[in-house]
Amino acid sequence: MRTWLLPLALAGVLVLALAAWVAFRPRAEGARRTRRRSTGLTAAPAGASDADRVAWVLGKLTGTPPRRIPRDGVLRDVLGRVSAEDFLAAAGREFRTELTLAEDRLGMTVAQFAAYAAHVRRGRRKPRTGGRKRSPRTTGDVLDRLEAPLLALASELGLRRDWDLEQARRHVTKEYLRWNARIHLAAREEERASVQARLEAIGRLREALAPARR
Repeated sequence: MRTWLLPLALAGVLVLALAAWVAFRPRAEGARRTRRRSTGLTAAPAGASDADRVAWVLGKLTGTPPRRIPRDGVLRDVLGRVSAEDFLAAAGREFRTELTLAEDRLGMTVAQFAAYAAHVRRGRRKPRTGGRKRSPRTTGDVLDRLEAPLLALASELGLRRDWDLEQARRHVTKEYLRWNARIHLAAREEERASVQARLEAIGRLREALAPARR
């Protein structure tokens, strides 16, 4: 075997290795920049409202000035290419609580998500008392006991903590009737199934707001 072939082969391997490194380096650096952007966010300015704090997080993640984030914008549309996981992690750090959200709840607005985050934070900060639980007196008492999916729905429907239970039930009943009318207008099976799932969730929320049986 000719001795000059070995150095030539080694040179070829080095060229291929260098080409692979150059090809994959920008992608790796881009991933690192994305991680830094999603995990190294500064806190919103002091005194900002809950909706402004959510807009601040969204603005930092998407590169959009927070003041241009529409408070009535649909969360899924505002997020764009930002993953829901990155957003929830960043929003959780902003509100100092763990936030979870099902995929079908990404249709809520920025303002509705802000209300949801505030409900979660308040419910987890509320001290747990031992002994017999007292019956809920306000909507806030019920919200503090709801699991994340129903709490997100309650936030999306606009329930207020200071409402009495009767007012909250009337509001939820109106929403139920509004969605019930949609099921007859749904043309596709998938759309009907989505509306039916929504109705069932609203029904569970209405049951949670019912007065305790003695």
